[in-house]
Amino acid sequence: MKGICQKHGRLYYRRKVGGRDTYIRLPALDDPNFAAAYADASRPDKARAKPAKGTFAALVADYRASSEFTTLSDTTKTNRLRYLDMIVSEHGHRTVAGCRPSDVRKMRDAYASLSGKANNWLATFKALMSYAALNDWRRDNPAREVRKLEDGEHEPWPADVLEQALAHASPTLRLAIITGLCSGARIGDVIKMQHGWHDGHFMQFTTSKRVGRKTVGVPVAVPMHPLWLEEIAKLPRKTMTLIYDRSGKPFADTGVLQERVRTLMKSIGKPTYLSNGKERNYTFHGLRKNAACYLAELGLSDIDIGAICGMTPDTVRHYTKRKRALMIARGAADRVTRGDVLPLKGGRSQGAAK
Repeated sequence: MKGICQKHGRLYYRRKVGGRDTYIRLPALDDPNFAAAYADASRPDKARAKPAKGTFAALVADYRASSEFTTLSDTTKTNRLRYLDMIVSEHGHRTVAGCRPSDVRKMRDAYASLSGKANNWLATFKALMSYAALNDWRRDNPAREVRKLEDGEHEPWPADVLEQALAHASPTLRLAIITGLCSGARIGDVIKMQHGWHDGHFMQFTTSKRVGRKTVGVPVAVPMHPLWLEEIAKLPRKTMTLIYDRSGKPFADTGVLQERVRTLMKSIGKPTYLSNGKERNYTFHGLRKNAACYLAELGLSDIDIGAICGMTPDTVRHYTKRKRALMIARGAADRVTRGDVLPLKGGRSQGAAK
């Protein structure tokens, strides 16, 4: 039948909405409601029925039209739309009032094999349920106490992982990695960086930071390392941005690039896994730590590093704490190893009687 496809063993109707593929969940073929659901899904946009009152589909439509959503940054909106579409496709027919914390955990766990995706879904669902509680769709937020899945801390990439990643990455992904490494920028800023934002010496842009319910701009100026400039020159210019998708257009969101990084890490193999087979969580965000640690090695202060990378001094201290501990150990190593670790002869031993 036209438009029908399967994903993860479930049936969907695929249609274009605003130029993007949208997947509408359908009942099983032998379900008595299949014919009506298929007819509704395949209607032209103008003829399609409005979502039923009190359902998640209706809530998402209301939320998308609200200032809670429209005042988000463009990057956040794009990412959140992806998960809102998933909520509508999977659960649009369910009632908002009937959702319980146990239901939220089950919905989150449907993506447990991809913890990052599960946690992003949960963050979007929590925001949606917070909106529902504030606007009388229900009295409380059932997702409030539901925890994220354990995902580990974003680790800086070790030298061997960086070396193999750069050797195996496509030209576009390689430039993205080096841009993250040399700038400390978030992936959402990396996909937006433009040739016109730098003069061959400094890359200047405004990064977005969420403070409460407001998005504030933080101006950033990054000295451009020769490695970065060399890599920019290698990739042909096809659009205003440094990196672009396979059609030569700017990336619409971070999802594609994030998935390419995950695929790259799996292809590298052993260095990206622990001895028990668990992944080491080398994500694009880890490059932000690499950049901060590199600047710390150069002797820059927390304030200086924060100004270059668009971080608070507290974040810089958190990202560089292990590197700084190692730097201190290296600085003291000569004195420590030349000394006599045994107590001096005739000296007072610890705990001796007075």
